Amino acid sequence: MTKRMFYILVGLLFFVGCRQTNANLASTKAVQRNGKAKSLLQEKSDTKEQRNNNATTNWDAIHAKYAAMKYKTEDSWELVWYKDYTGNSDSSPIDELKSMKIKLFGDSILYLNGKKLKVCSTVRDPFMYQRDALYYSYLTKYFANLGINITKSVPVLLLQSTMKDVYSDMLEYIYTGKYLALYCKGYVGVYKYIRRKDQGLPSPTAHLVYTDADLYKDIDKEMSSKHAQQYNIRAYKRKLKAVAGDRIEEIQNGKGFDFVKLPSYKGFPIFVCLNYNEDDEFLIFTYRNNSINIDNCINVLAFSSYNNEKESFAIYSDGTIYVKTVDGKKAHITVYRINDEGDFYELN
Repeated sequence: MTKRMFYILVGLLFFVGCRQTNANLASTKAVQRNGKAKSLLQEKSDTKEQRNNNATTNWDAIHAKYAAMKYKTEDSWELVWYKDYTGNSDSSPIDELKSMKIKLFGDSILYLNGKKLKVCSTVRDPFMYQRDALYYSYLTKYFANLGINITKSVPVLLLQSTMKDVYSDMLEYIYTGKYLALYCKGYVGVYKYIRRKDQGLPSPTAHLVYTDADLYKDIDKEMSSKHAQQYNIRAYKRKLKAVAGDRIEEIQNGKGFDFVKLPSYKGFPIFVCLNYNEDDEFLIFTYRNNSINIDNCINVLAFSSYNNEKESFAIYSDGTIYVKTVDGKKAHITVYRINDEGDFYELN
């Protein structure tokens, strides 16, 4: 989901109070929103047009098509967060981290972009990291937000096949089993092992639970959409804990951000947020560890003030989420699933 992370930053980090623009997953393909502001009347006109267009999408036909397809699903390591820990404004390492291909076999053989490396797992005293590693304080906070403690001992993969660092530091990679940290020119990148295999596929018997058109209706008048009435989907008015990398905040409905809570899938409640502070964008989260997390989010940009793309979404009862992107006469469907750990992943 890295291609959508710029919008997540613009949206989510605004409402968790983050003012750091150099942190975390900002897409290099994104265009900064520095153009002329649209008039309020024009914004309302575009929003109304988008609502009408989205309401006519035949999601059941789309779901039937993708439920009939064959898929090859393989687990993978995905970049979920990165940090410039030196304060250097040079962003050139970001693409390098994003394009990294990782395979790990038995905590003994590590492949980085096809390069084979011998490694072994061990545990280090944190003193060396506290003294020498500028990124360590950020990683301790990041992992603490996930319930992982690396302050008493540091689990690592030790590089054995070379005496030269290969995206490592001090010939080591911090490694928790599900998370692996790599280092590149002043940046630390954290990769998560995402399970795709045997996590289920779109089911032809699944039913439509919620769409962006439903959310627009329910914001205008609570539970006015048919699906909200059917599944008891209401505005979520309590505080939510939001994890954003090495930071954590409490957020609440209001000030241009409206949340609804959907039925759970695999034990994970689903939250959908409409951010209408500028261009309308939707943010879809799973709720786990008593929080929502920016590193695990699907972004849908309803309309844009700087290009012609319009996006809409549909959530099905089998954990399949469709995002439809329309650019002029061209349309594209991106299919996401939710795995047993509550992670979103793209199905292709």
